[in-house]
Parts: sequence; structure tokens; C-alpha cells
Amino acid sequence: MSAVGYFNEIVTTDRRVRELGEQDRPIVGTMCNFPPDAVILAAGAVPVRVDAGDFAAAGRAEEFIPRDVCPVCKSAAGLLAEREGIRGKLALLVIPAVCDAKRKLPSVVNGVPVHVMQLPVSKRAPGAEHLWLSEVERLAERVSEITRTKADRPSLRAAVERVNRRQRAFRGLLALRRPGETKISGMDTSVVVAASFLDDIDRFTDQLERLVAELRNAPALPDGPRLMVTGAPMIYPNVRLLGLVESMGAHVVADSTCSCTDRLYNPIVPQEWNLRELMRASAENTLLPTTCPCFTDIDDRLNRVLHFVEEFGVQGVIYHNLRLCTLFQFETNAVREALQGSHVPVLELQTDYSAEDTEQIRTRLQAFLEMVVSRRD
Repeated sequence: MSAVGYFNEIVTTDRRVRELGEQDRPIVGTMCNFPPDAVILAAGAVPVRVDAGDFAAAGRAEEFIPRDVCPVCKSAAGLLAEREGIRGKLALLVIPAVCDAKRKLPSVVNGVPVHVMQLPVSKRAPGAEHLWLSEVERLAERVSEITRTKADRPSLRAAVERVNRRQRAFRGLLALRRPGETKISGMDTSVVVAASFLDDIDRFTDQLERLVAELRNAPALPDGPRLMVTGAPMIYPNVRLLGLVESMGAHVVADSTCSCTDRLYNPIVPQEWNLRELMRASAENTLLPTTCPCFTDIDDRLNRVLHFVEEFGVQGVIYHNLRLCTLFQFETNAVREALQGSHVPVLELQTDYSAEDTEQIRTRLQAFLEMVVSRRD
């Protein structure tokens, strides 16, 4: 099996779900990137991200939640309603209160204990970091009640090192998307990150290191327009936008989304290796670098987009909006204005998990790519 084939197996088969059913450690489901994997690992549990991109699951959820809710929440709710699926294996579900839909989600999730994490309105407000640290410590205590294993200095240090090894391996993959050495498609990159939602962290990192080594000796992808995707998350299998772009000869060489690069981009950086500092650094890692629009701060998103445009030689940006997700929609114009100075064109696309608008999106992409090629030439 090729290195990419391993990640495809994790996301397209029930292999990992079956393995989770055989785990001797409790499984903690998480939503978004805010619950720190290192803290959950250190407390003796296995973190699994349960955000979903399944259209059928979203449809099933409409039986018990409003239809006009963002498809990410609907899909996760539909997935969690299936007793034979991942829900039956969870000892705890952790939901950060990042939007109205996720604040209400605990009221419709039955059969699994739910732990809600509160977030500050602004990352830079006085007391914001202290508030988030207290939420992370509260999560550690909740997980420890289930596992009967307390996160201490040795266990948290070991977990931080495991997470950082994973992040380093992913940074190695990102290096293979730069100009002149682009060796992996945006679609394959999204599959790799999707596998990290479910897979054992050490096995995932082993396979990712293998993939990076394999790609270093592979030929570069054919020349084509270099695009970046930002905005709302595209969670597997809802990655048809990437498939459409790359079927037209373009390359998605970068992204700034919580479902892909942002998930594995930032290492944990403790100033010291005592328990308090390890806990603080783990909390800070999921708060300060995030580009989530749930905060009033937008500078981090703009800086990340501009940095990736330069680093990856981006020639056009697609701003992806999910229908009914107003948080990302609010930031569209700010991203467009920030990119005007770099003369990088922006295409805004709004969709959901249905494939009904595929041809309409294809037509708009074709026109956008023609403009990008014209400007490049």
C-alpha cells in the first residue's frame, strides 16, 4: 500500500472505528480544534474529532434539529445519533461553545455525557488566557474522572512531545507544497488531515513521516494555477470543491481552514517543563494561534492568509462559505480587502453538503481560473 493509501483507508473504511471499539482506554470525542489533544492523552484517554462532512448524516439530523443549521453541526448530530457508530464508543463528548448551533447541540445529543467548554469573546481581552486555561484544567479533571488517571508532569510532557512530533511531520508535508517542489495535491492533503481526526496519534505520525520521505523522491506535480482555500471548513467527505479545482488543472497548494492546515500547524511551546507550564502551553496552543472567526479578533486570519500567499506562491484565493455559517461570511470582505494590496484575486463560493450546485460552482471556477492564468501570464 502506498503512503497516501494508508490515509485513504482510515477515512473510507470502518477499520479505525472497529479499532476504537477494542480500545482499553476511554474514547473522548471532540469538536473543533479547541480541546487540546495533549491534555486528553495525558489524562489516559484517546481523543477523536467527531466533526463530520457527511451529507446523509446531516439529512438524518433534520429529524430532530432545525433544518436551517450549518451542515457541520447537522452532520455531526446525525453521526452521533447512530448507536452503532462512533457514539456508542464515546465515554465523553467535548463541545466548545463557538457558535449558537454548538451551544445548543448538547441538548440533542443523547446517550453520551457532554462537556461544554466556554471561550472568551476576544483572545486578547484581559483575562482571556486565564479563562481558557481554567477551561482546559476543568477538561483535564473531567477526563480524569472517567479514566481514573490524573494528568501529571511526566504524562503531559510525553503527550506534548507526541503532539509536537505530529506537527513537525505535517510541517514537512507543507514544505512539499511550495513553488518548484509541489508534490502533493490539496485533495490528498485533506485526506491526510482527515485521518488525523480518528487515527492513533503515533501510528498517524509514523505514516506521515513515511509519506513525506516518499514524496521527497517523487516528481513535482505538473505546472498549473496555484490556489489557496480559506474560510469555512471542508470536512471529509465534503471535499468536492478541492476535487473540482484540481480536475481543472489547478493546484490547491495552501489552505487556512480548521479542518486542514490549521489543525496540525502549530507546535506546543512550553517555556519550562513543569506541570503548570505544560498545561498553560497546551491551552495557549489551541487559543492564541487559532484563526477561528468565533472571536472578535480578525488580524490573525488576515496575517495567516497573507503569509501563506507569499510562502506558497499563491496566485488566487477561494473563500469558501458554508450556507448558514455567518461567522465565516462576516470575514469575507476583510480577506478580500487584505489581498487587494497583493493583487491576488479572490473568488467567494457559498455551498453546503448537497451536490446540487456542483455545475454552477464548476462554471464559476472555470471563469476564475481563466482570470488567474491571464494575470499570471
